[in-house]
Amino acid sequence: MTAHDASGGISRLAPGSQNWHQFPISAGVPAFMAAARGARVVEPGGRELIDLFCGSGAVILGHAHPGQVAAVREAVGSGATVSLRHPREPELAGHLVELCPGATHAALFKTGSEAVHAAITTAVKATGRRAVLTTSYHGWLLPLGELSDLGGFRVERLDWRSPALAARVAALAGEAACLVVTPTTDTVEPDAVRAVVDAARAGGAVVIFDEVKSGFRFAYPTVSAAWGIPADLTVVSKGIGNGFPIAALLGSDLLASTETFSVYSTYASELVSVAAALECLRALADGGYERFARNSTALYEALRDIGGKYNVGVSGVPTFFRLDLPASLDSDDLCRRLYERGVLYHPLDQVLVSAAHGPEEIERVCAVFESALEA
Repeated sequence: MTAHDASGGISRLAPGSQNWHQFPISAGVPAFMAAARGARVVEPGGRELIDLFCGSGAVILGHAHPGQVAAVREAVGSGATVSLRHPREPELAGHLVELCPGATHAALFKTGSEAVHAAITTAVKATGRRAVLTTSYHGWLLPLGELSDLGGFRVERLDWRSPALAARVAALAGEAACLVVTPTTDTVEPDAVRAVVDAARAGGAVVIFDEVKSGFRFAYPTVSAAWGIPADLTVVSKGIGNGFPIAALLGSDLLASTETFSVYSTYASELVSVAAALECLRALADGGYERFARNSTALYEALRDIGGKYNVGVSGVPTFFRLDLPASLDSDDLCRRLYERGVLYHPLDQVLVSAAHGPEEIERVCAVFESALEA
């Protein structure tokens, strides 16, 4: 099918560009949004939809958060880059280190994919090993599924549902550079994760928590901190930017030496995203996270009640959950029906809300879901 742009003409965007965002909404044609405010996105024609995608979890305070808009406007006036380093970079690094137990240093990036792969590279340098133990997806930059064909890497995929997982990790850890843990809606209880982490660390593997999406959403500030499971390296991204491109790699000894960590990035020092992240962290600490958690929990409980009538399950925790649709229900069809009724929902992602999703939005979303499922 030929892709079209917002005006109906043939799109010159590459077909695979932002493919994850082109989920079916109407006749398989990607939708374009012209603006976003609070809990809503706005089509070019002005129609508003309640946003349950939130930039795949990047928007946690709400679109166009006033405090962030002011901070970014001020930063733009100082220039996007000052050619060298800006004093707000160590300020942001200090805030992040305070939130991450055991961390002493932070390195800034623009995307979570960059930061995760920098963490893996650091582990390889530190251990001299080239095997990676992985529990999930870790960004598009260098998909781990392709590592086995690049430079002699070996990738071992782990299944949290396996009762013998800790034993398998113990058997593999002696040859592994790292274990990369990504908390998802499928992640098992803390004790099981701790057993796997302990097995990896006992074998000399570096423990990396990939919290690009779970950080500041699944738990505040991170799952690793909330569960008391120390990581050698932690990656955070989406929850610290509220839609602005920024990520951070946090750690101690491994980041303290240029022998194990170094990076050359033109845009790591870009000031606007640093200013946006500082304001996002301030707003989250000043009640923003509590509002987000309250809204997400309210929707979680309501959708669990509604889903029970239609054989639709809800898995995960109240602040990080997804819908489990029965085989008899076509996810693309549900997505389109919700879209027609004014709700933007990604059928393959979590149900994602923000601090701006108040009672009015939650009530409307529930009515729309019930109507769409009934249809």
